[in-house]
Amino acid sequence: MHLPRSQEAVALDASPRRASDALAYEPALDGLRGACVLAVLLFHSGFTWASGGFLGVSTFFTLSGFLITTLLVAERDASGRLSLRRFWERRVRRLLPAALLTVAAVVVSAPLWLSPAQWVRLELDALATLLYVVNWRYVSAEYAYELIFTDPSPLQHFWSLAIEGQFYLVFPLVAGLLLRRGVRALAVACVVLCVASIAVCFTVPTIEEAQHRLYYGTDARAVELLVGALLALLRRSRGYAPWRAAGALPALGVAAALVILLAWSRATVGDAWLYHGGFAGYAVLSALVIAAALQPQGAVRSALSARWLRWVGEVSYGAYLFHWPIFMLLSAERTGLPAPALFALRLAVTLALAGLSYRFLERPVRRASVLPGRRLAWASVLALLLVAAAAVVTSPISIPVQAVIARNMARAALGLEPANARLPRIAMFGDSTAFSLWNGLAAWLRDGEEARPAGGVTDLGCGLFVFGEMEKFGRWAPENKKCHGALERWKAKVVEDRPDVAIVLVGPWEVRNRRRSPDDPPRALGDPVLDAATRDAIVAAVEALTESGASVVWLTSPHIRALGPTGKPTVSEIAASEPARIDRLNELIREVAREYPDRMRVVDLARHMQERPEGEFDVGLRHDFVHFSPEGALRVSQDWLGPEVLRAVRELRQASASARAD
Repeated sequence: MHLPRSQEAVALDASPRRASDALAYEPALDGLRGACVLAVLLFHSGFTWASGGFLGVSTFFTLSGFLITTLLVAERDASGRLSLRRFWERRVRRLLPAALLTVAAVVVSAPLWLSPAQWVRLELDALATLLYVVNWRYVSAEYAYELIFTDPSPLQHFWSLAIEGQFYLVFPLVAGLLLRRGVRALAVACVVLCVASIAVCFTVPTIEEAQHRLYYGTDARAVELLVGALLALLRRSRGYAPWRAAGALPALGVAAALVILLAWSRATVGDAWLYHGGFAGYAVLSALVIAAALQPQGAVRSALSARWLRWVGEVSYGAYLFHWPIFMLLSAERTGLPAPALFALRLAVTLALAGLSYRFLERPVRRASVLPGRRLAWASVLALLLVAAAAVVTSPISIPVQAVIARNMARAALGLEPANARLPRIAMFGDSTAFSLWNGLAAWLRDGEEARPAGGVTDLGCGLFVFGEMEKFGRWAPENKKCHGALERWKAKVVEDRPDVAIVLVGPWEVRNRRRSPDDPPRALGDPVLDAATRDAIVAAVEALTESGASVVWLTSPHIRALGPTGKPTVSEIAASEPARIDRLNELIREVAREYPDRMRVVDLARHMQERPEGEFDVGLRHDFVHFSPEGALRVSQDWLGPEVLRAVRELRQASASARAD
């Protein structure tokens, strides 16, 4: 996590009355950064007693907003203007060198240690990271879903740097305009924006959505930066002086620090209170600690000024950048070490590399002893292009396939569909496996001359129906509320888009252990009760999709190897991966198809996957043994699936015509 060094916020003040408003180097702020980065490292090590360590990032946000605003206001007071060019140059010097080094190292080394699921996503992760928009990539539901059920990205931690980068770009522009009218105008704007940011949190209906939309969204997390900005502005006001003079701030800081330590040990990412004003309340606590750290004396200032903690704070930017890939590389599986020893190894490697980076890369560039003047701009652009090119060239998705996917995405966005309105319109319905396969099949259809894609519904994380409770990762829990009413959404989409053919693919959720309630015995496919419910759901899906005149092409589900959140199978995932379960599901699909000869066809995708030369678990096709990779989806569509779907479409047209003739 980047935070500007507090000494970078120093500005010469032309007015003696404002001299105290400029912020000289404060050792306690370095110590605060050190404490926060250690909290994040402990959290990412999986220690249960540090389950709230992710909140260290929130304190980083507030401290960053405070320092940046202090710098901007002090410069405005000293010179009467803001030099945005100088401000952004300082940010580039501070941010870019170590960030580029991290991205480049991950991209170049990816084939040696990343799983197929991580590597196939790395190109887009890297490009979004370099553009400082990667947090919005993680906001998307499908990406959040993949992070749960496959391996996380080695660049995942850059989400917070993206939010700060966006703040550094926009906030100085706002400050430059409003400071012309005085500090009060900027303060009012910050208050209004804080309220708006908090209001965003109440627009997301479920905690499941909140954990990606509100956690990663810039608009939802902006309040934490803005509270820091308000603290910087408040320190200049007359109302702040009595608090400082009365000695209340050190005591308030101690109380706030104790609450923060409690939150670091007890909070979890899934706590609903965080997403309903909790992050804003925590930001106020961080602001109180910052204010106490700036007092001439007090327990907070004394504790945070410890020499070793200040050193960790000095190298905290590099430590934050390097720790996540290092932690993933030095896993328990690779090292065989117990948790305490593993953390000690990870911490030692992280801090050693961070210290070297600070000494030989970050500090020389920031002080302009390396790349002085305009050389920085040219070097930055060249370095960005080189790292981006490396991400593209080393991607497991071939460049021709990337070109096809990009072209077809652009054509779809611009509405450049085939002109022949008589071509059958084909839509896709199902779960995340359907979503992953549609990436390739829709591209293949757009390139052809016999059909065109027409959207559909792919409910990520949802099966064909809701039974009651499901076992996942060894735990029983009620099925996701968003999965209720799935068939109604399918039916509404058919009415809206009027596809001629609806392709359906489901399976990974249908093979899970399920039960009606905690008092009901666990059931799996092969159990008469669950078989009957599954068959009824297939019939209901066919009826819903064909009610408005569409036909159904149902794909049999390939066998799967379900993985746990760490990339390793748990007992429940091993059970869900039993081939007999998928085989039973496919039998039920065929049974229903025989009842709808003029409205439904089955395309045996499962058999095709088994007969492929690489086998059904080829990582080049299905990177996590469940979902299709973009390249794998396109290859399967080109090799076999696309023509088979069109054959089934022609058969259905003929059957429908015969039925009307009769």
